[in-house]
Amino acid sequence: MKLKNISGLTNLLLAVLLIFTSCQKDDSAKDYGFSLIYMPQSINTASEVDRLYAVPRSSNNASPTGMNYMVDPVNQTTNIILGVALSGSAAGAYSVDVVVDNNLTQELINTGNFGANYILMPDTGYSIPAKLEVSDKGYATFNLSVKNTVIVDPAYFGKHLLLAVTIANPSQYEIQSTRATTIVDLDIEALFPNATGTSEINVEEGITVTITGQNLDQVTSLKFTGTDITIPVVSQKSNELVVTMPEMNAFNRGSIDLVTPFGTTKSSFELVNVNNAMQVFTDGYGINIGPNTDGDDYGSSQAVSTTVAKRGNASLAITYFGNNYSPGGILNGEGFINDGYQYITFWARSTTNGTGNEGIQLSLMGSGMPDGYGNDFAGVGIVVSPQWTYYKIPIGPGSGKPMWNNGNNFRKFGWRLNNWNVPDNEIIYFDDILFVK
Repeated sequence: MKLKNISGLTNLLLAVLLIFTSCQKDDSAKDYGFSLIYMPQSINTASEVDRLYAVPRSSNNASPTGMNYMVDPVNQTTNIILGVALSGSAAGAYSVDVVVDNNLTQELINTGNFGANYILMPDTGYSIPAKLEVSDKGYATFNLSVKNTVIVDPAYFGKHLLLAVTIANPSQYEIQSTRATTIVDLDIEALFPNATGTSEINVEEGITVTITGQNLDQVTSLKFTGTDITIPVVSQKSNELVVTMPEMNAFNRGSIDLVTPFGTTKSSFELVNVNNAMQVFTDGYGINIGPNTDGDDYGSSQAVSTTVAKRGNASLAITYFGNNYSPGGILNGEGFINDGYQYITFWARSTTNGTGNEGIQLSLMGSGMPDGYGNDFAGVGIVVSPQWTYYKIPIGPGSGKPMWNNGNNFRKFGWRLNNWNVPDNEIIYFDDILFVK
């Protein structure tokens, strides 16, 4: 009796094993197996904000190369690169539909997690393929093509345009539901080139200048703003432009226009044509210009330094004596004559930060200013540190301290030391002192 029960139990186990094996064989015989179709650009996280696929963005989210979009100047579109892929070991061609889910996009916007500048991408502003055919490689890319007329539309500048792109209806295999949708976040302002840095501010014909920023590989040409003066490009990368300064006879100062297939932006800095400025001090004193010899700079001395310079080979070194508030001045024997100059510009650096480590405080003064030369703390205040810093101070008729307040010329100007905590002699270096139109 016991042997019979054991035999029956064994037969039951064999039957279950046979059924299980048969099921395993049936599943493995299916074409898709355990492979799933998904969108590599989709992001599945707990935070709605983190689900957004940012454009522009580089392939490693750090490098300026390998951006996830390309500009098509012929068709006047900006093509955002999306795609599908097949996980697992299966191989075989397939197709999927590509659709837009505006309801999902609007639901995400309505959560309020993003901000007022996140809006739905306009229906008439883009195109996508209705179906994507994928070869037996298992993966393929497609473009979400946004019209450049949308990108340059002032109504959208500063906006983030959102669009949920979904894959559906595979011809074979299955879609991974949690990776089926990419929520594109098109940052309009970030698409445009942005020139924020320059190796030189004071320029002249023939010199090489390096411009830094972002999206600079999208620039098709450069020119000075408001002019037809084209600036030749020597080399170009997404974060750097190397240019050569052209002939600039009519150019005084101004920004640079960065022309792209979908619009023009301006550099955040201005360049100055040195040859159209009054050169008070560059690599030496200008014509008829030298140290103040009127006898009222009793607490300072000055010399030309050939060991410290911002540009060129020399700078003006003014030594301010400790615990003394006398100016260090520059004099023009024939007078500084106004020829429509709007700014005084210069580079400056100190030797120390002062005993309080707050920088060296100076006041710009001039005999043509309303308060005259040498008056205590009556000038335009600046703070100087041991790092070279560029200063651009308005001195025209509409400025707070017009340099030519008392007529069309004046004799001298300089900088007064204002610090209360500079007990020792302090050397301040000045370079490229210019009056600029």
